[in-house]
Amino acid sequence: MTVSFDSTWEHQVYRQARQVNRWPFSDLVSCVMRAYGARLRAGEPLRALELGCGTGNNLAFLAAEGFSSVGIDGSATACRLAREHLASLRLNAEVLEGDIGQLPFEADQFDLIIDRAAVYANRKAAIGQIVSEVRRCLLPGGRFISFVFETGHGGGPAGARNIEPGTWTDFPTGPFAGTGTVHLFTEQEVREDYLTGLDIEYIDHLRQDRLCPQAEQRFSEFRICGRKPERAAQLRSP
Repeated sequence: MTVSFDSTWEHQVYRQARQVNRWPFSDLVSCVMRAYGARLRAGEPLRALELGCGTGNNLAFLAAEGFSSVGIDGSATACRLAREHLASLRLNAEVLEGDIGQLPFEADQFDLIIDRAAVYANRKAAIGQIVSEVRRCLLPGGRFISFVFETGHGGGPAGARNIEPGTWTDFPTGPFAGTGTVHLFTEQEVREDYLTGLDIEYIDHLRQDRLCPQAEQRFSEFRICGRKPERAAQLRSP
């Protein structure tokens, strides 16, 4: 049973050659290298997983920097394009077609799991299931770096159909048009409800406003890093 993949991404996005990205997301590069750059330069073997890897742009960055890398996406088209992209760069990474709410891995496998705007494209129950899987698959001390959109992103949900508190679909215009289910996060939700069972390392609020020719809010998202408690701390927990 599919937990978390909205097939709109297969039929209306990737098959239509939308969001076929070549370069990694710059803020993600900064977050990852700040946390793991020294360890990678020292040759430490590190394993990374990308949730919703799309066409492989961020996965290629992880592989190029020395992570043993795996990506998973529900779109067959995205997975094919990701494999082609990695092959064109002569990079080795595994690309799996699957559900990020049902990760096909044993527990305690990854030093790093990343989400560059994949988790948000779900209902609340699926988001909770995804985070539970992240927590299970991270090594103790491992990090989850996630980017989720704030309620005002792209002008907010004006005109969209509300399907549950905080979640919309059928956006008529804007960045979410034609992408299916969208959950927009509040600051309180990110602080208190999102990364259950992980220790929050930091939360950043990233916002971009266009001032000219017409003032408008263009971009608003949260960048969150959570860390799985070390084993000793877990054992002390009730």
